[in-house]
Amino acid sequence: MKLLKFVILPCSLTFLLNLHAQNIGDFTSIDPNTTQTASFVMASGYTFQKIAEVGDPLTAGGTFKVKPDFTGYVPIAGSSTNGYLSINSEGSALTDGGGGVMVFDINLNNSTGLWDTTASEDLDFSGVADTAANCSGTVTSWGNVITCEEGSVPDIFPPFDGYNDLGWNLEINPATKTVVAKHYAMGNFAHENVTIHANDRTVYQGADSNPGYLYKFVADNAQDLSSGKLYVFKGLKSGSGSWILLDNTTQSEQNNTLFQSGPGDHDATVFNGIEDVEIGPDGMVYFAVKGEGTVYRFSDSDVLETSASTVTMETFVGGGASYDIDHAGGTDNVAWGNGNDNLAFDGDGNLWVFQDSGTSFIWVVKNGHTQASPDVEVFGIVPTDSEPTGITFTPDYKYLFMSIQHPALTNDANQIDAAGNTVDFNKGTTLVVALSTNLGVPLSVETAKSDDVKLYPNPLNATEHLTIAGTQINNIKLYSIFGQKLLEQDYNGLNNISVSFSEITTPGIYFVKINDKKTAKLVIR
Repeated sequence: MKLLKFVILPCSLTFLLNLHAQNIGDFTSIDPNTTQTASFVMASGYTFQKIAEVGDPLTAGGTFKVKPDFTGYVPIAGSSTNGYLSINSEGSALTDGGGGVMVFDINLNNSTGLWDTTASEDLDFSGVADTAANCSGTVTSWGNVITCEEGSVPDIFPPFDGYNDLGWNLEINPATKTVVAKHYAMGNFAHENVTIHANDRTVYQGADSNPGYLYKFVADNAQDLSSGKLYVFKGLKSGSGSWILLDNTTQSEQNNTLFQSGPGDHDATVFNGIEDVEIGPDGMVYFAVKGEGTVYRFSDSDVLETSASTVTMETFVGGGASYDIDHAGGTDNVAWGNGNDNLAFDGDGNLWVFQDSGTSFIWVVKNGHTQASPDVEVFGIVPTDSEPTGITFTPDYKYLFMSIQHPALTNDANQIDAAGNTVDFNKGTTLVVALSTNLGVPLSVETAKSDDVKLYPNPLNATEHLTIAGTQINNIKLYSIFGQKLLEQDYNGLNNISVSFSEITTPGIYFVKINDKKTAKLVIR
């Protein structure tokens, strides 16, 4: 028997503390010196479940599309265990067969503790002259989803309706699997994301371009984004500014939002690629500027712009700064770098920041952080050549939905998810991430079964031997909950074997894979 080198970096005490953490934002950072590999590396005490990957069949026909991006969980009646998962495809039907939105009906299975998909469908956008480059978006308070087109293309394709063919926000209804409308009044530019104020009228959004600009849209009526006033920000990035009203009535004006904002017209403040905008629990608006490596935040004195509001802006995180990251192996000073992209707040007010390019970290900026008194952690790092995209949480903040986009085709992670599935991360993949105690049910019976193979005792004390009984056992492998292989042993078609795990010093959940086909969950105490 050969025990392979451990690649779990945190100590057993850290593992136990995190395993019993109550909130998804309670973790010890991974070692920030970790580089990208084929695997998805997360903090100790967490696991993931694959929802779907590129090429998987959809129940309504077709397959899961390329470049999964915004992954929006839409609760049914406020449920954290029953909802719709709206998944953008950032591709295009003309170039890679992508584009549009897929909707999955999902629910948390009480018996298995895993997420089940009962239906999946690729929505039909033909009624609104189609869509493409669907990047990020948001879930509305009224149960719909806004999907954003990242790019602007003139009216060069049928139906030649006078509107630009690309560069709009679109609204869908995931319950009915229908497209509500393209919202021309929200302006035309390379949309990445929108965030909607609790008044259901005010929307903050940004242009992912250089020059890019920050916008505020105030709808005429609540929960109706088809008409309203559009403003662009002009002012200091550290200091005060205001909103400038744009001409936004005619088709030509709505097609030329970016031109109106720029030099020679309104000379609005330029940002190098606004990726995401979110309203924080403190009421301030946070937005990530990828090319500047900065997450800014601002207060807005009049969200409805009934009078001239004052915008007060500052750098929240990044902007050339480095941060001390405390991890199980010590403390390292790490540069924030460029590429901050998707944003989302968890239930404790921590800001999760996905990094596109650079180290491809999943950062977590803790509630209470300031540049003067920083508090930043690193939750994970995504597989080689990929970027993390599309983060949303369930209402109880126990489950994080996200996608991993454009990973290396050569990735061979052989990583085991919470359902016991092998995931290689060589295709775009949509996941749910949670504490190990919240995803999948640890076995509490004395016998675990994997088809015709039995494992006992289970749970297992580290001093005990595990018996595996079955037919023609040729090979067994032991994996951590992170998918790292810890042990491998070959046998010669034996029907009954006894295995010692005495060198496994970290209690927790593990997976035993038999003959590279059958997987069973094992609890080591």
